[in-house]
Amino acid sequence: MQKFTASFLGRDCPGVVATVSRILEDSGCNIEEVTQTILSGEFAAIFVVAAPEENAETLRAKLSAGLESAKVDLSVLVRPAIKGQWGTDLHCEPFVVTADGPDKPGLIAAMSRVFAQHGVNIESLKAILGEGGNNHALFVFEVMVPDSVDMGRLRRELDCEGQKRDLRVSAQHRDIFEAVHRVNSF
Repeated sequence: MQKFTASFLGRDCPGVVATVSRILEDSGCNIEEVTQTILSGEFAAIFVVAAPEENAETLRAKLSAGLESAKVDLSVLVRPAIKGQWGTDLHCEPFVVTADGPDKPGLIAAMSRVFAQHGVNIESLKAILGEGGNNHALFVFEVMVPDSVDMGRLRRELDCEGQKRDLRVSAQHRDIFEAVHRVNSF
C-alpha cells in the first residue's frame, strides 16, 4: 500500500463526504487522516489514504471518474504523502494568536510574514468577518513555536504589525488559551 494525500475542492452539498469516502473505499483506499471544512459554500477536504495504486495520477483518475459518475463537481489533487511532519526534529510549543480589528487588505500577509521570519509554523488559520460590526475581522492562528524562538521578540513584532493596522493582538500558549476560553455547560 502507498500513502497519498487527496485534496477535494468544489461546491458543497449534502452527501459530499459520503460520496468522497465511498469512492475512496471503492478504490481500495483506507482513510488514515482527514480534515474538512466549508468556506463560502465551497467544500474543501484533505484525506491521507493508504491506497493500492502505484502512482498518484492513477488514483486521481479513479477518483475523478467516480466523482463524475456520481455527478459531484469537485476538483481532485492527489500527491504522494509526505513522510514525517514539520517540526518533528524540533521541540515546539503550541500557541494561539488572535488579531482583531478593522478588516483591511494585507492583514494575514503581515501577520504570517512575522511568523515566517521567526520560523513559526501556522497549523491552522481561521478568519471570521463581520462579527462585532460589518468591518470587523477576527483572525485566529494556531501556531507551533520552536523553543529557539525569542517569544518576547515575536510578541513585540506581532504587536507592532497589529498597531500599524489597528489590530489588537494576543498570543497565548494553547493550554492557557483553552483554559481561559473554556465555557462550562450548566
